[in-house]
Amino acid sequence: MIKVSVIIPVYNQEELIIKALESIPLREDVEIIVIDDGSTDKTQSNVIEWVTKNHRPNVTVFDNLENRGVAYSVNRGYDFAIGEYMVLLGSDDYFYTAGFEEAMKQLDGTDFVFFQTSQNNGIVELNEHNKCGSFKFMRREFMKDFRNDEFRLAGEDYHLWKKILKHKPTIKILDLVVKHYNYPREGSLNWKLNNGIIDLESGKEI
Repeated sequence: MIKVSVIIPVYNQEELIIKALESIPLREDVEIIVIDDGSTDKTQSNVIEWVTKNHRPNVTVFDNLENRGVAYSVNRGYDFAIGEYMVLLGSDDYFYTAGFEEAMKQLDGTDFVFFQTSQNNGIVELNEHNKCGSFKFMRREFMKDFRNDEFRLAGEDYHLWKKILKHKPTIKILDLVVKHYNYPREGSLNWKLNNGIIDLESGKEI
């Protein structure tokens, strides 16, 4: 039985994707779903080479064939996942492996289990349950009727989370650092959002 499905949407991250993959615990109850969003570099071949070389079980690579955006890629991951829980991992981020395994012990049927993230500047973010973002385990059964709107939009999870909150999910927040968030990183979508270059409601550059 798969306990956690790790979903990695990726586009042209041939250098950082392997570090992300290697941070995921090698466990029979963890699957990895890589959604390659039409990369034009060696991202996909590097992932396949890593899987083969390391004999990693439960890894599936899907190719969008053309670039469709993060929202579309994440939705494909949700559709293919078979784990009791799902968690997103940015292709330029990575997990603290021990923290991930410790968090798995806390997956008790709660709809959303939030964890803490560290950043490049050393800040540990204490996430609150009313915030969107990829710092939570999501119970797949609860998420079965929720998907991102499939248009190119920065902060697509913000809009999805607003829909989810209306259904009053059960929530638990762990005092546990599970992921390293590769931020601040100039030029990334989140950098543009947090620096007022992109409007969160519209997803468009100001």
